[in-house]
Amino acid sequence: MASTGLCVQMRLISLAAVVLASAALVSAHGEMDKTGTLPEDAPFYKWPDEPMGWALKVHLVLCLIAYVVILPVGLVMEVASHRYQWLAQLSGAGIAFLGIVFGWVHGHLGNVYARYGWFMLSLLAQQTATNLGLTLGAVPRNKKSQLFYRMVGAMQLVCTYVGMILGGIRFLNLCSQGHLGQCVSHFARGSALIIGAVCILVCMRVFGAIIVELRRPLELYLSIIMILVGAIGTFTEHNFFQTSDGDSWSHKDLQHTLIGVSWFAGGLLGVLMTCRSHPRSRNPIPSLIFIATGIAMITHQQDLVMASHTHFLFGAALVCLGLSTIAEITLLAAGFVKDHDQPALFQFVPVFFMCASGMFLMGSNRDMVLFLINSHIDVATYALILLSFCFVIMFYFYVLVDLYFALAGPQPAKYRVLEQHADRQSTSSQTSTLNHSDSHSSLASAAFV
Repeated sequence: MASTGLCVQMRLISLAAVVLASAALVSAHGEMDKTGTLPEDAPFYKWPDEPMGWALKVHLVLCLIAYVVILPVGLVMEVASHRYQWLAQLSGAGIAFLGIVFGWVHGHLGNVYARYGWFMLSLLAQQTATNLGLTLGAVPRNKKSQLFYRMVGAMQLVCTYVGMILGGIRFLNLCSQGHLGQCVSHFARGSALIIGAVCILVCMRVFGAIIVELRRPLELYLSIIMILVGAIGTFTEHNFFQTSDGDSWSHKDLQHTLIGVSWFAGGLLGVLMTCRSHPRSRNPIPSLIFIATGIAMITHQQDLVMASHTHFLFGAALVCLGLSTIAEITLLAAGFVKDHDQPALFQFVPVFFMCASGMFLMGSNRDMVLFLINSHIDVATYALILLSFCFVIMFYFYVLVDLYFALAGPQPAKYRVLEQHADRQSTSSQTSTLNHSDSHSSLASAAFV
């Protein structure tokens, strides 16, 4: 009866998620914005009139090959302790250096993206020097040096993502007309959701369904991220970085700011409730925050119809994320997934919706909406493009984890025995040992007779 009721509950939740996602796409598949009153700075957000030069094209190709393919593969080879890891690092560093140089050849060295290249170059030099030191023996290969190198490699992955975002902002001329705070808020919070989804995906595949190695429930770390995201949203939605005497609070600013406050307060509650819990003792607080925020975004009206549609997509993705996470918590609590099991297929559904919600949040900022209107891009097409990006991101990191398993060779999941089950397992093992000895003694006595 319990399993039947649970199956019915799962079907209802899945049906609700499908209906919400379908409603989002149907609502998005509307006509272009018909308000007829666009802001004065709307003409600035359009596809660049200046054609992309050959140097910029070479820069993009070389940087994609180096930072998206070779260097991440080299990092995986380092984690797997592969002997040819140094070759991937040196070849990737050389190609990345050429790509950065071609980006400077293109010109426009005064923008943020070009200046960010200096930081990427210094990070690349540090990573390459550490790798050469470990390979040639100049740096002793111990746990601290290897951990430092892997931390720099992981940091380079995040910085590569930031560089892609800055490149897109610079190319489309976004965040340049006095709305820096709103732009930072959308991109920072959306990026936090995407990075969180990637981290959960990798941890589930490497450590298994329960992620015992975290030593605390997953919601503890989600709550910490919510605190950070809520603090960013609280202070950036009303042009915190660019204030003037004429700025007035609108309902839109008030709603976005209060969402940041609710995330901050809810994150504090989630941390307090899970800071001493077992990894299997999952908590619904982050899911409830996702659902409440999603409902607020679905009913959130903007001055542009296109903006309302993009926020509707973001809200629907958040509601689906909350419902699917509650379903996951229910199945885990019911014992459908054991501590030593690999992640079940349904556990990847919340990860996808988390990535999708982050992508929709980044894509619903004001400047991007004006770019969509000027480029005559339908919202349904835009939603499918962003969802395609989500699938590409999940595929990319899924392949990297598969590469690690292929190179390292160990089993995908290795766990320590859970503390709360240690006594039970030791008792069962002692009982089995006693039964085994009793059987041997009875057999011996029978043979003697």
